[in-house]
Amino acid sequence: MVSTAFRKVILSDKIYWILILGFFFLLYAPNLLREGMFVDGIWYATISHNLANGFGSLWKPMFTNTIFPEFYEHPPLVFWIQSLFFRIFGSTFWTERIYCLFIFIITSFLIVKIWRIINSNNSSYKKVTYLPLALWMLNFQTFFAYPNNVLECTLTIFTLSAIYLLIKSLISSERTSYLFIFLSGIFVFLGVMCKGAVALFPFAFFPLYLLIYKGNIKELVTKTLLIIASFLICFFIVLQFENARMFFVQYIDNQIIKSILGFRTENMRESRFYILNALLKGIPVTLGLSILLVVFAFFGNKKKWIFDKSHNKKSAFYCLIALSASAPIMISLKQAGYYLVPSLPLFSIALALLVVPSFVFLKEKFEKNLKNYLKFSWCGIAFLFICIAIAGRNIGTIDKRDRDKINFVNATKNRIPAKSILDFKSINLEHSLHAFFQRNQFIALDTSVTFSNNYFIIEKEVDTISLDNYDLLPEFNDTKYHVYLKH
Repeated sequence: MVSTAFRKVILSDKIYWILILGFFFLLYAPNLLREGMFVDGIWYATISHNLANGFGSLWKPMFTNTIFPEFYEHPPLVFWIQSLFFRIFGSTFWTERIYCLFIFIITSFLIVKIWRIINSNNSSYKKVTYLPLALWMLNFQTFFAYPNNVLECTLTIFTLSAIYLLIKSLISSERTSYLFIFLSGIFVFLGVMCKGAVALFPFAFFPLYLLIYKGNIKELVTKTLLIIASFLICFFIVLQFENARMFFVQYIDNQIIKSILGFRTENMRESRFYILNALLKGIPVTLGLSILLVVFAFFGNKKKWIFDKSHNKKSAFYCLIALSASAPIMISLKQAGYYLVPSLPLFSIALALLVVPSFVFLKEKFEKNLKNYLKFSWCGIAFLFICIAIAGRNIGTIDKRDRDKINFVNATKNRIPAKSILDFKSINLEHSLHAFFQRNQFIALDTSVTFSNNYFIIEKEVDTISLDNYDLLPEFNDTKYHVYLKH
């Protein structure tokens, strides 16, 4: 017979957190434990690494001396934050993995905080914080983006913080409420400093609140103007610095205007609705899980739907906020699935609000059968250990996408003096190769090149030492790289 004390331990919520950990080790940890990243992520890590080592500055980040010697493609805050990690943990690929893990943990913490505050009047719903976390973690775009160091992950911390403060303002005294709103505007500004105008969607919080809940129009307009004013004050202060003004002139021209006009070729799509299609492709697991919860609860409750009218309103509200974060992306044809990352926690919270009555009903009903619940608990623990074992196999390995490139860099770097300039000649030059060399404290050179007999040929003559003499240039992916050292 199972003791009462043991029963209390088993019937706590620990098993659900064990499952969350299992999902983490299954979906996220393998990529965090091996070397190699999505090309954008390794570029951002390289720029941050440069900044930590004195190459470039806050308002003039650099990629290499010859490729984006002044990087105006994105605002610099993420690079500056990540550079602090390189200063603390050193120049190793583990530093960028630690950063990715840190961002993931902070985002998870904010999702939990938001869930608790919006369910503060219902203790049963409030404590199941693992429900929105699971729905968020199981989204494809989430487990792609966070191990790959894309800017949207850091941006999400600031936009979620802004949303959290705005929620706090709804339940606070008038004076405290305005303080939270003002602070929220500061977080919106920090979000803009990560990825630009896509961080402005918290401005829609009070208009959308008015749409769903009605209320005093004058008061909500005043609050909206306050968050905008807070943001503008921060922006005005930053623009007092000449380097900052010069940066934003270049950034607005290079990134925003050209993207809207369709002059940027990277991530260009045929349809402005691509982002909505990416959203639908990313949510089949979370949506399917939610549908199953509702269906099982329907049959478990004698074919009666279990919904909470107040939660339906909350769900609609947070769904609209999530849409305000993702729908404006359709202004430009320049789109990618991971652009959805800032909206995904809010979509997950909205979906969780809709299904939490069904989830809690099923959870309480299931836990009444101690025997089955014990079996479920042991299965959950076994699942965690299996996932840890799967993740552990990746320690010390290299992502197959980057394996040949990283091995190539490792094979050649000891033959080249640090901070050298390299000329590349190849059939298909992949941009991540520049980043991997640069991360090893080289300055990669991208001179004017033309196609000749299917090879890139460097047009200008330079004094070189061919590394072919060392027989260190392997062929991979139908590409043979010829690297030359410029004196």
